Amino acid sequence: MRTTARILMVAALVGMTSQAGAENTGAIGPAAGAPGMVPQSGIHPNVAAASPVSQAQETPATSPTGLPPVPGPISSTPAKPIAYQDSKRGFMLVAPPGARFQERSGGDQIAIQSRKGYAVNIQMGDANPALSTENMFHKLEVQYLGDGKPWARKVGERQQVIAGLPAGIALYEAGSTKTKVVIARGNETDFVFMFFAPISHYEKLSVEFEWILASFRPAPSEKPAEPVKVAEEPKPEDKKPPLRAEAAPDAIPAGRPDQPEPVSAPDVLIFSEAGYGYRIEYPSAWHLEKISAFTNAISGPQGTPAYDAIVALQNVRPVASGDDVARAALDNLKSNLAQQAQGVQFIGEKAVTYAKYGLKLEGHQFVASYDHQGQKFRKWALVIPRPEGGIAHIWSYTAPASRFDTYRPVAERILNSLKIDG
Repeated sequence: MRTTARILMVAALVGMTSQAGAENTGAIGPAAGAPGMVPQSGIHPNVAAASPVSQAQETPATSPTGLPPVPGPISSTPAKPIAYQDSKRGFMLVAPPGARFQERSGGDQIAIQSRKGYAVNIQMGDANPALSTENMFHKLEVQYLGDGKPWARKVGERQQVIAGLPAGIALYEAGSTKTKVVIARGNETDFVFMFFAPISHYEKLSVEFEWILASFRPAPSEKPAEPVKVAEEPKPEDKKPPLRAEAAPDAIPAGRPDQPEPVSAPDVLIFSEAGYGYRIEYPSAWHLEKISAFTNAISGPQGTPAYDAIVALQNVRPVASGDDVARAALDNLKSNLAQQAQGVQFIGEKAVTYAKYGLKLEGHQFVASYDHQGQKFRKWALVIPRPEGGIAHIWSYTAPASRFDTYRPVAERILNSLKIDG
């Protein structure tokens, strides 16, 4: 996600909380001269100069606001944590080693930048009890969630207790970036944390964000009189969304996804989205396109021969499939391909077993050759049933016959990465 989009999303929350006229008066442990840092204008332009925390502030049993210090040493070196003490709103926060604070002038906003590749924006505003956490998220999503907006989809939401305060948490994805938004509600202040990281490294980097949240110490006056209780989380099997599947497979004899948008990413990208029932890895140079709500297609870059090599994954729920849902889906796929292409010949049809991660599923596969729109193609397809039955996953690799063997190793690596949720 572009840096400017990050600034806009944080700024959007200004309208949800009351702005204070005075600037922050927090003290920040010095991080000047730390190598490899993001430039100060990287997230917030017009950053106010930060004053260091004195040694007297770092070591006493309690801070000037009466808050307990975060365990562990606070040092000015880049290899040590750095503390931020806000005398205006009375909270304390610590940045992990290798990160630094930046304070934006003219508003209650600070940022944490890390050379590890993530960023955190924190905004504070006067509490507005009339506006629920759900409404705050809704206002944010109206502006930034949807087609052509910075966030493509919402992938999770839950309630939690952060430093004794009730909090809402939501997760969003777009392109190669994942964003976690945390809204913590104090008696006097609404705190908004926004964590940005690449999807490919999100799980690893989110540990740093949890570390930051664990260091958060609001003023005693922020905490409610009674301890906050959050409704018990439902069991994983109860909260999983239903799997997406259509009644019949699409043969896709030479289907093409739309032109992809360029995305900078590591060597391998991962698709693992709720409702599809599987996880798959594919080369970052290739592009994944959702052809429908039930079908994903992965192909090489446009303008290269790999553009016509397509690995597709479909979820199907065959009508009147009986006990062998994989056989029913396979027969439907063969029938559809025979209707949509010419000169279809099926070869190498046989049973196949998926045996990974404690699952053993019996399915079917075939290889077919055919003509479509004046060109010869080959298709390799596997059909594997879901563990609970009723739905089958179809993995297929389709390419012009002359290039089928060229890109088959890539298709095999994608297939070998397939993990079916059990």
